[in-house]
Amino acid sequence: MLADTINIKQQQQQLHVLFIDSYDSFTYNVVRLIEQQTKISPEVNAVHVTTIHSDTFQSMAQLQPLLPLFDAIVVGPGPGNPNNGAQDMGIISELFENANGILDAVPILGICLGFQAMCLAQGATVCELDTIKHGQVYEMCLKDEARSCGLFSGYPDTFKSTRYHSLHVNAEGVDNLLPLCSTKDENGTLLMSAQIKHKPWFGVQYHPESCCSELGGLLVSNFLKLSFSNNMKTGRWESKKLNRNFSDILSKLDRTIDRDPIYKIKDEYPSGDKTTYVKQFEVSKDPKLTFEICDIIQEPKFVMSSSVISENRGEWSIIALPNSKSKVFSHYGAIKKTTVYNWQDEKVSYSMLKKCLDGQDLDLHGPLTVIKEDESQFWITLGKFMENRIIDNHREIPFIGGLVGILGYEIGQYVSCNRCGDDEDSHIPDAKLVFINNSVVINHKEGKLYCISLDSTFPVTLEQSLTDNFVLKKDIKKKISWPEYLPKEVDFTITMPDKVDYANAFAKCQDYMHKGDSYEMCLTTQTKVVPSSVIEPWRIFQTLVQKNPAPFSSFFEFNDIVPNQGERPPVLCFLSTSPERFLKWDADTCELRPIKGTVRKGPQMDLFEATKILKTPKEFGENLMILDLIRNDLYELVPDVRVEEFMSVEEYATVYQLVSVVKAHGLTSASKKTRYSGMDILKHSLPPGSMTGAPKKITVQLLQDKIETKLNNHVNGGARGVYSGVTGYWSVNSNGDWSVNIRCMYSYNGGASWQLGAGGAITVLSTLDGELEEMYTKLESNLQIFM
Repeated sequence: MLADTINIKQQQQQLHVLFIDSYDSFTYNVVRLIEQQTKISPEVNAVHVTTIHSDTFQSMAQLQPLLPLFDAIVVGPGPGNPNNGAQDMGIISELFENANGILDAVPILGICLGFQAMCLAQGATVCELDTIKHGQVYEMCLKDEARSCGLFSGYPDTFKSTRYHSLHVNAEGVDNLLPLCSTKDENGTLLMSAQIKHKPWFGVQYHPESCCSELGGLLVSNFLKLSFSNNMKTGRWESKKLNRNFSDILSKLDRTIDRDPIYKIKDEYPSGDKTTYVKQFEVSKDPKLTFEICDIIQEPKFVMSSSVISENRGEWSIIALPNSKSKVFSHYGAIKKTTVYNWQDEKVSYSMLKKCLDGQDLDLHGPLTVIKEDESQFWITLGKFMENRIIDNHREIPFIGGLVGILGYEIGQYVSCNRCGDDEDSHIPDAKLVFINNSVVINHKEGKLYCISLDSTFPVTLEQSLTDNFVLKKDIKKKISWPEYLPKEVDFTITMPDKVDYANAFAKCQDYMHKGDSYEMCLTTQTKVVPSSVIEPWRIFQTLVQKNPAPFSSFFEFNDIVPNQGERPPVLCFLSTSPERFLKWDADTCELRPIKGTVRKGPQMDLFEATKILKTPKEFGENLMILDLIRNDLYELVPDVRVEEFMSVEEYATVYQLVSVVKAHGLTSASKKTRYSGMDILKHSLPPGSMTGAPKKITVQLLQDKIETKLNNHVNGGARGVYSGVTGYWSVNSNGDWSVNIRCMYSYNGGASWQLGAGGAITVLSTLDGELEEMYTKLESNLQIFM
């Protein structure tokens, strides 16, 4: 009873904010910004934010009984047009119309869409801008009235902030609106902030939470101070203390958005010393060593290698060796099933698997497990499998064994798996992962090779062969003896997207962005390549890594089912020379490296010239939008997120790219900052923001349902499939590393046909010719080997 009393007292000392989210991709940037404000008043020891969606409640009548629990409401940014009312904003329009006056005393801050909705309810008009601003930083100018209202206390006369809006508020002649702030551009003088007279209701059009906005924390702090002061005067602060269901109600509200971890992190893990085998050797530092080693490995292998070493990327290579003890997890989103079996188990045939996928119940007695589950439950299956296999050992080595494989685009949030091809499309996995016990791991920076086994079964003959051929030898050939070209006798039929279809898709993107539905849309295309005769995937990979070396090269050939007589199991193959890391984590930190902005290398294009192009408003805006989106994805689960590198230009074999680095800190349970692992962050961050655009939810849905299906109907029924997903590993020592599936090719039929994806971020500053050129530049990096 005493503990409950203390808990209630602590909550009463907190300032409680209700945040209404319209499925925006910057929501948790705002939420964390609110929570970070600690110096509100001596009576307030913390700020607690309860986040709900704009459609969590169907009417104000449902929300009204909960309002006494909250000291303030923040209505966040989001896609859509407030003129469309509940269709685009859910409960927000009714919130501001406030016919019964129940909110007059409740402090409210509206941001972007919230600001527009607030002003519209007061009689202002909301119109489309002539020149739209997405991811652009502008100077804001305070009006005299801003000084007296308190929202901008401590501000200079001008400051810079980021704009993400297609629409603007025209408040001319609306006496009830008090203008506080404005900016100027080609559209003229635009209202950027206002207060509703005689009410504690404020709003800003710009985004104070953006990493390029100045004094965003001060704005939020000022609003919270105004809210506390207002609640003290009106008696709301004291009346809140009388609510005895405080804790239960807030807990239920917090659970309206599912953020349960996929497994429970333990305070301590076993060392695994008795079963884990790790043997270290000195070897050449040449990254081509990985490929030399691959040449002598006759067993099945997955390769995650670097063909070029750069600082903080491409320093390690991993050769994973599946064997009969390796569990294979495949998820089929179109039919909501997961299959689990051992690698090349002779008791599991393709005909058996196909019957199970088609819905026939079989008495299998163990060799094949079929689980009926959707994408969200698939993550739980992986978590349950891994949670008792995690060990606290050799964390300095990125991978010592664990799950490796591919998570396709359709495994991500907001993406449906309704392929529009033939019936066999339902048998295409959208995720495939294999548990690895034995691996060869190479540190190219230090010249160290590790033979590793989780169950002390590392092949003796392989270890001896590695020792005889590579250990302490520094004479790795400068040029590996792999063919630079594919066999001349093989012809290739190449089917690319129609340029007219691309132009129509580009126009649709522009239309949706101008209407305010999206800030940025990653429009992707798929090209199909059919060889006149099948070339071994490993043979293609040999040529690919030479033509387009990259820090995240990958080779996966999933021959996990032994062909029976007369059967030809479909084999998923994936070959990648990706330049982009998506997500890397260890036991304490998590890093994302979004790439946006690409310039082709050439005689007239060096690093200096590329930097000038990549720092133009268009490229800057592309990167900033994805940077803010990724901060949001991390902030949803982890409170400590930092931008460690801001828009650096990196050089690759064929292009220059604009790259940023964002890190989350405090993943360990001992830190008490979060209950989540890197795998939870991966789940909540997919699909990669650099491959979707922002806001992610509506942008993903528009691309999939309205734009890309016709553009790419010649491949996978219009689905992206493996392309735009991620490839990597979850190691049992709590490390993980996943690269984005770009500059890649994949096959669902063992190489009888290949698909190559390429795309780019479309913004309102994009041109059709410019986007086509960028798309072809990216496509050419891998398509060149077939031409």
